[in-house]
Amino acid sequence: MIDKYIEVLKKQIAKLSDDDFDLEAWKSATNVLLGRIFGDATTKIGQIDKIKFDFGSWSLRDASGSSDQMQSCKKRGRGVLEACITELEILGLEEKEPLETSDNDALRNAVEQELKISEYRSLIKIVKNKSSREEKRTMLIRALQSLDTLVTPGIVANILTEPAFRKVFG
Repeated sequence: MIDKYIEVLKKQIAKLSDDDFDLEAWKSATNVLLGRIFGDATTKIGQIDKIKFDFGSWSLRDASGSSDQMQSCKKRGRGVLEACITELEILGLEEKEPLETSDNDALRNAVEQELKISEYRSLIKIVKNKSSREEKRTMLIRALQSLDTLVTPGIVANILTEPAFRKVFG
């Protein structure tokens, strides 16, 4: 499995050279991959989030300054991913729970598959809120209603088709 993770990370590094490179899209995709490989709490996600292209910079008035700044962003991203690859090659992955997907993981996956990272984080923030159950429910309903109309049915479909829940739904 580690070989597959390394392959995926190498593909993310290769995307840094794409002609139509989009830094924010690359960061989002990279964070999803790092979360899947190392867990959502990994500091590696924070390192990717710190990569910023300063749109207000005076250097942007100079085309070479803009290019240099983007190259710096790409270099930092490459460095983080190369460190991840080295870690996987030398140390492997920490032992996680058994390979069988837990019900909690299945639920989280069902939700994650349909949401953007920012939407997912927003929902988790509501869930972790110290409000009453009913207040959380109301906030979650509002948040879900603000999403694309296909998101909520997609989440429910993911849950109902998740192998971990076959025993629950028959």
